[in-house]
Amino acid sequence: MAQRHIVFATTGSLGDLHPFLALGCEMQRRDYRVTIATSAVHKAEVDAAGLGFHHMRPDPEDTPTFHARYMHPVTGGEFVYRQYLGPAIRASYDDLLTATEDADLLVSQTLMALAAPLVAAKTGIAWVSAVLQPMSFFSVYDRPNYLPNAVAWACARSPVFHERVLHYVKKHTENWLLPIRELGLELGIVDQKHPLYEGQHAPLRALAMFSPLMGTAQPDWPASAVQTGTALYQPAAAAPPVSLTQFLECRTTPLVIFTLSSASSNDAGDFYAESLKAASALGLRALLVMGGLAKHASLPEPLPALAFRIGYVAFETVFVHAAVIVHSGGSATSFKALQAGKPQVVVPHAHDQRDNALRLQRLGVATVISRRRPGWKTLRNALRAVLANTPMGEKAAAVAAQARDEDGVQAACNTLEAVLAHG
Repeated sequence: MAQRHIVFATTGSLGDLHPFLALGCEMQRRDYRVTIATSAVHKAEVDAAGLGFHHMRPDPEDTPTFHARYMHPVTGGEFVYRQYLGPAIRASYDDLLTATEDADLLVSQTLMALAAPLVAAKTGIAWVSAVLQPMSFFSVYDRPNYLPNAVAWACARSPVFHERVLHYVKKHTENWLLPIRELGLELGIVDQKHPLYEGQHAPLRALAMFSPLMGTAQPDWPASAVQTGTALYQPAAAAPPVSLTQFLECRTTPLVIFTLSSASSNDAGDFYAESLKAASALGLRALLVMGGLAKHASLPEPLPALAFRIGYVAFETVFVHAAVIVHSGGSATSFKALQAGKPQVVVPHAHDQRDNALRLQRLGVATVISRRRPGWKTLRNALRAVLANTPMGEKAAAVAAQARDEDGVQAACNTLEAVLAHG
């Protein structure tokens, strides 16, 4: 009997890709054929995972200008849809249509793989959507942290008021996505729902691929929603450099790890230079994990004896050594910090990161710096406060066991197998 074929469609940063590599590897282990439809920039990652790759446009520009617009805290969302994903929808649709020609199941990332609902509606292929962060459900029972503080506060107090606000937000964003609606009409899809709201969720199954520690089911989630937990991609990693191991084992003073998400690291500004100053001012050791365009950031040469910089290292191997973890609030990084049981300082940049940060703060394991370009004094003060906050450290340690017990990969893949088994 021929292997059944699953296509995972995603685009964006590594944080958008890795959960689907995790599911793809597990489904391949269960004897399914797996294809990842995504941007060309991710081909090497897909190949390294041993999965099939299919090019799905658009492809991002790897330039400081593009990443600055993509990660702008106010206009980043509009840029992503109006200037990047929307204009490429016809190419995305053609690419995904080809990828799914012999597929039994299409699994797509909500908000980013915008061609997936169109392909599913046109072809009738079994379709499952996947949400990577709680904000993306846009529940009226959640505080809308993507809106200005005063509006978000009022919405949090009244779901009825929040529903009215959301109505106008939907109307406002419709113009960002006109090319998608136009293509849908050409394809004969008359009953089109808003691609960023109701239309992003598959009626068959909508996987909520984030931890209950970050958010639980709300009354207005789609009926097809199934919460699986976070799907972490954990490939076999090379051993850390000996010099890094020696640095981590030298416990003369507490260690702070500074890192940004794969998207934020491309628009890091002077984050790492200011972080180094903050750690030095407190006499702390500093591990600077500087990926993406941040690897070119200028730092003192040679680095102080209490500092170490590296382009990439598996967080699972280093977070356990930290006294505090400073990051930008990416979904996977946030969850790995929870698993490590360490208090956090979160410096959100754009998109879902502020919402993730405030959820961590509400959980009692993090403090949030609202400015994405904090100076070293702001970072120093935040670090000093977190290190002195015994209850926060105790809370972080307490939730770690629950986070480590989650297995979002198995739960999600069990759901996909159930969908396939029931046709």
